[in-house]
Amino acid sequence: MLGAQLPADFADWLDFVAVGALLAFTWNVGPTAFALLAAAMALPYVLIGPLAGAIIDRTDLKRVMVLSNLGRALATFTAAFAPDAAILLVIVFLRSTADAFFAPAKQAAIQILVPTHDLMAVNGISHAINQASKVAGPALGGLLLLFLSPQNIFLANAGVSLLAAGILLGLGNRLRSTTPRSAEKSLFTDVREGLAEFRRKPALLIGLLLMAMGYFFLFLYDSLIPLLTRALDYDQAVFGLAIAAAGGGGVLASLVLGAWSGERRPFVLMGAGYLISGPIAVFLGLAPTAGQSLPWTVYVFLFALLGAATAAVVVPFKTIIQRESDPSRIGRVASTCEAVTVSVMLVAPFIGAAVAELYSIGASFIAGGVALILLSIAAFLAAASPRLN
Repeated sequence: MLGAQLPADFADWLDFVAVGALLAFTWNVGPTAFALLAAAMALPYVLIGPLAGAIIDRTDLKRVMVLSNLGRALATFTAAFAPDAAILLVIVFLRSTADAFFAPAKQAAIQILVPTHDLMAVNGISHAINQASKVAGPALGGLLLLFLSPQNIFLANAGVSLLAAGILLGLGNRLRSTTPRSAEKSLFTDVREGLAEFRRKPALLIGLLLMAMGYFFLFLYDSLIPLLTRALDYDQAVFGLAIAAAGGGGVLASLVLGAWSGERRPFVLMGAGYLISGPIAVFLGLAPTAGQSLPWTVYVFLFALLGAATAAVVVPFKTIIQRESDPSRIGRVASTCEAVTVSVMLVAPFIGAAVAELYSIGASFIAGGVALILLSIAAFLAAASPRLN
């Protein structure tokens, strides 16, 4: 399954640059189109995700993951023939809809295939694959644009999704739920039962709140990183290195977590991740506010630490989902978590931008960083609670 995740995650990011190039340089669209692009990529997780989770819990997981990659391949292939930006955005929405099935199905499959004491290790490897694809996919996409048109990159990327589907066919028949289900229940009843799982399992609810709040505070400043880079008098090359370093830090930290086995305390790791991220964000916000300059090497290294800290939050949270969710409801739980975190990611950048407009770019980093430090205290308190461990 992890072998199939390699091309599956890579396909998500390979044509990311191609979509941007087609919109910006071929069709010369404005900022509104790029805002709609972000919405097309994110909204399926919010609008369709909960129903997708109910379907996942009713269906063989292997079939769901194979069909989602086939759907992504078809959507990517169709994108090569999109006549204008509006049609391309519709196709991106449909492709993200297929992704909204794959991510929670993958979490459910990990719960079935992996012993509980190895969940942190496997989630660490899985997150490392995801982070590596975020670095390598756009990089290769940019390189291919030197030789191929965006349309040809779409055609090639459709083949990558087909490869993922082909690998998943080898999973065998171990990925069926063993929990009896009533065929008379509607999908919406299943969705309500999935939401009730958070009420029955306090660790799930606290984990989701910590994750959602963390993403909110993080995305207060995340979209402003290019502007911070400019405010510190760095060029585009340093910005690119900083983003690559964040991805590299995430990969390294995920592999370190993946090297661990046995029982871990996920709330402690989440608190540590926030405790690292918060002061770094405050420091980065104070630098332009105080008129301080940093060596570009220090700037890039700080982003590597931020990437590592984010991994220290995401990997334990996925482990909480798999440890605490009833196997018959994990699809709905994972989809709900995706929907909540993506919703937060859609709202927070606008608030961060408003703070930057009213005060300064650094103010958004400082506000987000202080909030993350306070959130780390909440995570450590959760770790100390006998009910949650």
